[in-house]
Amino acid sequence: MKLNLLPKIVDTTGRAKRAFVGGSIVLIASIVAAFWMANESWARVTTAKESVAKAQPMYQRAVDIATEADNMMAKPAVRQLVVNTSLASSMTGANRLYPDLFDFVKPYIPGFFRITSLGATPLGAQGCSVNMTGTVKSAQQYADLMLALLRIPGALTVSRAGYQGDDVIVPALTLIDQAGRPRKESKAPIPDDALDRLTYFQSESSPTGFLNAGNFGTLEPGTQKDARPGESVINVTVTLPRNIQTPNPQATIKSLAGAAPAQGLPASNKAGGN
Repeated sequence: MKLNLLPKIVDTTGRAKRAFVGGSIVLIASIVAAFWMANESWARVTTAKESVAKAQPMYQRAVDIATEADNMMAKPAVRQLVVNTSLASSMTGANRLYPDLFDFVKPYIPGFFRITSLGATPLGAQGCSVNMTGTVKSAQQYADLMLALLRIPGALTVSRAGYQGDDVIVPALTLIDQAGRPRKESKAPIPDDALDRLTYFQSESSPTGFLNAGNFGTLEPGTQKDARPGESVINVTVTLPRNIQTPNPQATIKSLAGAAPAQGLPASNKAGGN
């Protein structure tokens, strides 16, 4: 005996028809989409082949020119001419490397740091070091200088050395100085006793007249002005990721030692000339 467990409101025949119609629609849509994608792919392949065909003459021309250039460079005279021309162009372009580096760094040098010399050293193709010598007046300026130079864009490290300041300090209490009187670091404690303090100040002597300290006041032209009284000369090195390597003319010319001199070139342009 069969039992029909479906309710009477369910029409299985109608559901089968709807499923058949829906499946047919999906099938037709899939066929249309597949045809469209195949047609689009074929059109793109055809366009790519046409582009390759149009570029083929230019490609062949480039190959021919490159082959001709290689054959010309195999000739010693032509190779020497090309190398000498490239060397001259590189040397001309390298004239601005150091001035441009100094112009880049100078806006970040604080005003209290009086520069006496400025130079640079290449550290390979990836960096260089900028070397400065100058004067500062106090330990605070010595500390602030490092922070100021770290503002240089790309600065990797900043190192400094040479500070020998003589700042005014409030010393620790001692047996003869129970008040902690301010004095310079290089000076002895100031006594509390009035007579001893008078003797202390009488023994303090200060030079008078023209001292020619740091070559200030001299009339000699071109004389470098060093540290003034109360200043300290320090050396600072800043590492930057900047390539300042210049061409090596001697090594480049030596590489042409076996090349024949280029025809029509003056003697001064030949390998080894000045």
